[in-house]
Amino acid sequence: MSLTTKVILKTLLGISDSSLDDVIDLLILQADSMIKGYLHREIEEKVYTEYYSGTGDHVLQLNQTPVQSITSVHEDRNGYYGEGEDAFPTSSALVAGTDFVLRKDDATNTEVCKSGILYRIGKVWHRPYSRLSGQLASSPGLGMGNIKVVYTAGWAAVPADIQFAANKLVTSMLQSREMAGCLTSESIEDYSYTLSGAEDESRMLDSIKGSLARYKKVVI
Repeated sequence: MSLTTKVILKTLLGISDSSLDDVIDLLILQADSMIKGYLHREIEEKVYTEYYSGTGDHVLQLNQTPVQSITSVHEDRNGYYGEGEDAFPTSSALVAGTDFVLRKDDATNTEVCKSGILYRIGKVWHRPYSRLSGQLASSPGLGMGNIKVVYTAGWAAVPADIQFAANKLVTSMLQSREMAGCLTSESIEDYSYTLSGAEDESRMLDSIKGSLARYKKVVI
C-alpha cells in the first residue's frame, strides 16, 4: 500500500487522461521512500517477526509502532535469533496477561499502543549473567536474541496528514518536473535528495514537515 494513490493525485490535479500515469507512479514511489526515510519508520500495517535480547528489566521496546496487537511472545535462553537448536519451542511461549502485557497508551481502533512497550509481568526480560576467569562476581551478559515477538504494527489506513504530505510532495515534484525537467534529489533535514535546476522547490517540500512531525521516530 502506498501513502497515496494515482487516482487521488489525478483528481487533485484535475488530470483526466493517462499521459502522466507512468510519471505519477514513479513519483509516488519516490515520495514514499523519502517520507519513510525522513520518519525512520514504516507506515502501512503489517505483521513483524522480530528478535530481541533480554534487557534485564521489565520493559521491552518494540521496533515498530503503533502496535495494534501481539500474536505471540517466546523467551528461549538458547534461541539465538532463531538459529539455536530447536529454537523457541512451544514450551517457551509466554501468556498474555500472565507473563507479559502490551502497554495500551491509546486503546483506540487505530493506535492501540503508540509507545511500543511490552512489559514482563512478575519478573524481568531475561538477561544472562556471566563470570569470566579471574572475576569474583558475575556481570551482565548478552541475551543474544533470546526473545521472539510476532506482532502487528502500523496503520490499516494511511493517516490523513501523512497522505496530505505525500500528495503535496508528489504535486511539488510533478510541477518541478514540468518547470525544470529532471528530478534528481531534495532534502528534508537529515534525509536528502536534490531537484535539478529547481532549488526553490526545497522550500515547498520543507512545508510537509509540519504534517509529518508527530510521526517521526526518534533514532538514538
